[in-house]
Amino acid sequence: MPGPDRDPSDERPILVERSHDETTPASIAVVYAISAALDTDPIECTTEHGFTLYDHVDPEALDALMDENRQDAGVTVELSLNEYLLRVSDRGCVRVLGPTDSEGESNG
Repeated sequence: MPGPDRDPSDERPILVERSHDETTPASIAVVYAISAALDTDPIECTTEHGFTLYDHVDPEALDALMDENRQDAGVTVELSLNEYLLRVSDRGCVRVLGPTDSEGESNG
């Protein structure tokens, strides 16, 4: 059964799930989630994979949107990162979703 942040029509598998709260801002949880999905150290996300969060979203703006005082607002931010989908909700959840079966297939 899908969780509260899961769209039942979304066929993407959840690869990684992290939480954010008052001690771990959403921007930091995103970096840890992406590094876990890539099976690498957070520092190596930048050096080996070229992933810098700021290239995709302003980390301070993301943290402000996900602030604990706004948790009843129902805010979800989604970012496409190559074949991955990153979903961050104001309910404290960061998810990295993989490609759907049709996205992962190659025609070669």
